[in-house]
Amino acid sequence: MDPVISSPTLIYDDRCSSCTIFAEYAFKYSRGQINCIGHYSNNGQELRKIIFPANYNETEMFWLIKDNNAYGGRSGLLPLIILIIKGIVKSKKSGSKDFPKVCFISEKCNDKKNKMKRIFNLLRSGKKLKIELTSIRN
Repeated sequence: MDPVISSPTLIYDDRCSSCTIFAEYAFKYSRGQINCIGHYSNNGQELRKIIFPANYNETEMFWLIKDNNAYGGRSGLLPLIILIIKGIVKSKKSGSKDFPKVCFISEKCNDKKNKMKRIFNLLRSGKKLKIELTSIRN
């Protein structure tokens, strides 16, 4: 796998425009300290297979992978805010990383009903999983 999780990684729905905007702001305000990978990208699909159990619906929310934990949805907001604050305080922008701007299905990306469903799920759902990342770290 190309991206190694050596820094916090945000896995987001890259088929949803508001989710992509959310991830872009997280990346921007963390000063590039958070890797962003779309659920449906090749890297995202590979990473999901490594982290989550089989038959688990991990695409229902965003996930923040940090310190052998996967924080999903509402549970990921506080760790994400802390990373953003640390990025603002350090104010050292990483110039080597770029945010991957992709939204695969344009009509689904701009569907208002889908956006409202995603926002509702974000506020309603939250999970924390203990994961073992030593097998994919260098």
